Amino acid sequence: MTALAHLFHAINRSFAERRGCLAGVVGLAIAGSSVGQVPPTVNVVEAPPPPKDRYFITWRLPRADSGEKAVEAVSGAPGARDAAAPAASSPGSASGSSSRSTPAPPPSTEPETTPASTPTSTPAGRLILFLVPDTPRFAGVAPAEGPFFESLQPIVSMPVASQVDGAIVEFDFAQAAEFRGALETLDGAWRVQAVLDTDFTERGHLGPGNLVSVPLRVELASDRADEVRLELSEVLPAVVPTPDDTNAADERAGQPTLVWIERKSELLSRHFGREFKMRAGVVLPYGYHDLSFPRRMWPSIYVVGGFGANHLAAADAAPALQSPQARAAIPQAAWIFLDADTPWGHSGFVDSETNGPIGRALVEEFIPYLEERFRLVRATEARIVTGHSSGGWTAIHLVTTYPEVFGAAFASAPDPVDFSAFQETDLYRDLNLFASSDGRETPSYRGVLGPSDDRVFMTVRDEVASENAIDPNGRSGCQWAAWDAMWSPFDLERAAPRPLCDAATGEIDPVTVEAWSRHDIARRFTKDPARIGRILEDRVRILCGTRDSYYLQRAVARLKAKVEAWKADARTRGAPIREGDGSIELIDGLTHDTIYAYAQIRFHQEMVAYLRARGLADAPPVSGGTRRSDDESELERPLRDDRPAPAPAPTGG
Repeated sequence: MTALAHLFHAINRSFAERRGCLAGVVGLAIAGSSVGQVPPTVNVVEAPPPPKDRYFITWRLPRADSGEKAVEAVSGAPGARDAAAPAASSPGSASGSSSRSTPAPPPSTEPETTPASTPTSTPAGRLILFLVPDTPRFAGVAPAEGPFFESLQPIVSMPVASQVDGAIVEFDFAQAAEFRGALETLDGAWRVQAVLDTDFTERGHLGPGNLVSVPLRVELASDRADEVRLELSEVLPAVVPTPDDTNAADERAGQPTLVWIERKSELLSRHFGREFKMRAGVVLPYGYHDLSFPRRMWPSIYVVGGFGANHLAAADAAPALQSPQARAAIPQAAWIFLDADTPWGHSGFVDSETNGPIGRALVEEFIPYLEERFRLVRATEARIVTGHSSGGWTAIHLVTTYPEVFGAAFASAPDPVDFSAFQETDLYRDLNLFASSDGRETPSYRGVLGPSDDRVFMTVRDEVASENAIDPNGRSGCQWAAWDAMWSPFDLERAAPRPLCDAATGEIDPVTVEAWSRHDIARRFTKDPARIGRILEDRVRILCGTRDSYYLQRAVARLKAKVEAWKADARTRGAPIREGDGSIELIDGLTHDTIYAYAQIRFHQEMVAYLRARGLADAPPVSGGTRRSDDESELERPLRDDRPAPAPAPTGG
């Protein structure tokens, strides 16, 4: 397989991931048992009848000496919203799309196992039941990998206290948060899986230490009483990245091509009250370890994955980025895949009351450390940031917030860049997030059926309700909860960010909208066109398809119109307008997924041109695989390291 074929193979793999709640797919074995019918209950006049359907969950805490195993989590998996699309402009990255869901859930492979720990009891947490139809579409897919946006599934959850091994808890539907209606109305064959979510160190309900049951096949009927019994018998470990065979050999030789970085952040550790580490996967460029290679210092390209993706996407991208054959098509730089997650969800590297000073931690602590650790050019123009979907919005946010740090941003299908077109809602005028003024349900995710026909798979009401069913306290780790954590004030009484809307009615909270507006890129431009406008004109490239699956093209079109109106007004007044390298383009007919491959090709070419114009690119290879000599190209000379001394690296970690 050629390097470019490998690259696009990795891109296609990444389409299995998207905007959603999970940081990674968890493969689980499927039990083939079914549940028998319970004899009819005899009603007694003096006492109310028992619940029609009853779900019993047993705590089976794995023991290290019992031979029981813990399920191995596979990272980078589908999330609903952003996990399906790949990371912006990162070759082969498994980024997430900004928003969202998995088209048809990919089968999970049987995971490897690792020895379980020996807990004596579980902390209090939230018990979640996930159900999917027992159909070929969901064959091999663990129900807990949801929500699945193209085929929404029943989800219910309830709070539980600490339990010991062997404890049996009956699911209490009176205190449950539900999505897709009561379970007692279900008919037919289903597979059900329970998750005990007690972890709040990672985003989503499949964090390390959480207990899960093996998926169980059940036959349910709405006209009879059913009894379902599940055992929480598997424990999810932390995901630890491991090098592939090639990189392992390089590492043994002292010349790793892919380096995993974890670095304690003093700023975030103080905010969260515990040690918090920033993480990255660093793919070093071809020739980095070659002492005879003309270049010794390298520019850096920071990749922010879409929702559901993280730094582990570097593993898929590394083979293509390191390939000598791909050097003419892919910018030669250190590709640094960032982890933008906090326990609350994708952070967008936005400093917030909930996520803490995560933007400052990136630019004040993490990047200076990386530039000390690796031979990176410490100059604004030598740092590019790129992303797709949620990662695309993040790239624009970073270059407009920290223009002294990042020289350029390349964003495809970014999350809403104009909150007057937040998907299909105008947050400044509309009163309700779930329905328009004429009563029409607000769509959130669509599929293209034809040149002008769409199918709406999920409404905003559905999406918010599914998140609320996982955790009504704002800790689902899903898309709307993550936006709340990025932009909302923190509600001390709720111990969570203030939600944008009422989860039951969809009524928009104007106080929250006002807080969100400070991060609206279009509104920031309108308030400070001289500063933000120049950055957009000089440094930001945005691509979005006109048929975006999450209606993100509407915000991109509005931002584009506002920038063009500003430039036209300036020309009318005779004011000087600088035509820079920035651009905002809508590509006819492309969707949230299909724009990604198009953007990869465009952005890689433009990145090469950007770096070459600044003396930061390698000369293109000539036929036969050799390079031009130093006297044939100014760009072949090693860069001088005449940088100022770096800021002191944070202690610890």
